[in-house]
Amino acid sequence: MKFLKWFLILLIAIPAVIVASAYIRNKAVGPTGWAEDNTIKRLRAKMKDPDSMAIRESFFVHKIDAKNDEEIFMCGIVDGRNSFGGFTGGTRFASRSVSSKRLGTFDTYAVEIEDVEQKALASSVKMLSSFAKVYWNEYCVDATHPPITPTK
Repeated sequence: MKFLKWFLILLIAIPAVIVASAYIRNKAVGPTGWAEDNTIKRLRAKMKDPDSMAIRESFFVHKIDAKNDEEIFMCGIVDGRNSFGGFTGGTRFASRSVSSKRLGTFDTYAVEIEDVEQKALASSVKMLSSFAKVYWNEYCVDATHPPITPTK
């Protein structure tokens, strides 16, 4: 009887502790942590070998949009193994998340990785790639991180 009592207590306590810890972590990391979690999940989905993915460097840019919602941009360099098993050397990525206190919502709307071939082609004609122009220069520029400019 005593064993059954402890078994039932553990049966209820363990899931309760797991749910409570997930809830506490979720509240503790806040919108920036949510943006990072969503970005990592979506970057992994885009990789040839998701288990080898490594973010080499990253930073966040925070802006307030016209609706007074917080835009959170995560930008950086992601690396992973290619089809031959070697690491690619790193590719830029950018993501856009929005936290709306007014609506009580949070979502990650875009996670993009730069196309290496398009970057090389744009560089060869001394232009910006579409990734650099549309994502990096729009999302990732702040006082510390200057925009990308065409190579001379």
